[in-house]
Amino acid sequence: MMISPVISQADKKAFYKLAWRIYKNDPNWVPPLWPQRKGYLDKQTAFFTHGEGEFWLAKIGEEVVGSIGTAVDASRNQSSGVKSANFGFFEVLPGGVLEGYDDEAAYDVARQMWDHACQWGSARGMTELHGPYSFGANDESGFLVDGFDTPTNVFLAYNHRLYPTFAERYGFVKEQDMLAYRYDFSTIDNDVNNGPEIVLRIAERVRQRHTGAIIRNPRMENWDREIEILHKVYNTSLAVLPEHTHLELSDFREVANSLKPIIDPELVFIAEVNGEAVGFALGLPNIMEAFAHYNGLQYPWDYLRFALGRRKITSASFKILAIEPDYWGWGLETLMIVEIGKALIRKGYTWADGSLTGEDNPQTHKIATRLGAYPYRRYRVYKIKI
Repeated sequence: MMISPVISQADKKAFYKLAWRIYKNDPNWVPPLWPQRKGYLDKQTAFFTHGEGEFWLAKIGEEVVGSIGTAVDASRNQSSGVKSANFGFFEVLPGGVLEGYDDEAAYDVARQMWDHACQWGSARGMTELHGPYSFGANDESGFLVDGFDTPTNVFLAYNHRLYPTFAERYGFVKEQDMLAYRYDFSTIDNDVNNGPEIVLRIAERVRQRHTGAIIRNPRMENWDREIEILHKVYNTSLAVLPEHTHLELSDFREVANSLKPIIDPELVFIAEVNGEAVGFALGLPNIMEAFAHYNGLQYPWDYLRFALGRRKITSASFKILAIEPDYWGWGLETLMIVEIGKALIRKGYTWADGSLTGEDNPQTHKIATRLGAYPYRRYRVYKIKI
């Protein structure tokens, strides 16, 4: 087997297309978007302003049987105090696809790609290999280990069931688990007023007690300024979590700009106290429902079909709930949850995903279970000494 760098346009297409061979009969897989994947392969994403990364293909003869990305995220290493290389964009052709190629052969491909990633990281002075991160900690993270029975949601990874088994066989150990929660609006007859009494009571108390606090939607005409404000809130709010990595403004802006075409301002709420932003909640339409049928947006006509498909989306995703620590206990998060629930139901969504959060995040788990949400997907990030 040979592992070679992704250089040519043909290499980039082969890197991208491998997933089609792996998941072509899996109804819960959604193709990655070609424009986003190409941005990484061309090294034109914000990650490369502060990180280093390469992409690799594993081949047996002329057959592409694996893909992997290797990276060093200098910003993440600085904030976490580790010397870590990351791997991501990981795929391995499972057994049975090629003649004489079984799952043991597939594991051997995975082993050699991880060997290569360890050597690549060691050559750069790193002492650990973490992943999957594709590439930043706020991009797709972790191998799905539980929850293969439902289609993936926006910004959630999907992978073959073999990958976690392969990782543990190789010697990786768990770094952290992350959970995605599900909330079905049918449990409250599609009416927020039928929600848990304690939640409604807290929200009303916040309105009465903190008269200087308001919840507003973003001002889209002041997009750049809003991004700067929310970037500060994001880092300040999450800095207390052990798994949090400081997010550079360039990365935050890139993610925000990529979301702008799909953001519904009525699903985004900013908490202000005396005119200063201290928290925000981000809800998004689950565009993966539409992407599932439109070929990863590889061709111009896919965009038209996607635009029509967006009208049939039935679910949404609650991606971020951030409150600066000085305002914990005020109940602002409860107030935003009630408002976003009203908006989602008003717009006809039948259920909402909440993701991702570390399993050791007590605040999120407390709020989710109080609302009646339940974990429906679990992701695991691994690490190994090199």
